[in-house]
Amino acid sequence: MLEVLRQDYVLAARASGLSERRVLYKHALRNALIPVVTYVGLYFGGMLAGAPVTETVFNWPGVGRLFVEATTKLDFPVIMGITVFITLMTLIANLVTDITYGYIDPRIRVE
Repeated sequence: MLEVLRQDYVLAARASGLSERRVLYKHALRNALIPVVTYVGLYFGGMLAGAPVTETVFNWPGVGRLFVEATTKLDFPVIMGITVFITLMTLIANLVTDITYGYIDPRIRVE
């Protein structure tokens, strides 16, 4: 956020007489949120991929633990189903991230 506040367009918005609140929310915050949204989208995919390790270590029931148990029993349909599920959830997280980009920054649009 501090880096965005030093940009020329923020200084121009302040010089044009906009209130400080409007400059912060409409100009600075929207551009500062793009890296945060990217990180959250990538983190969600990593969280799903790390579920088998977390659920096994802490002995929690869930999809990750089911995946580990299916792997030890060589239950291939369950392994493939969970892999497809984790892949689809990661793809959906990436899609939501891309749609959020368009909402945050009007310069980013799909044509």
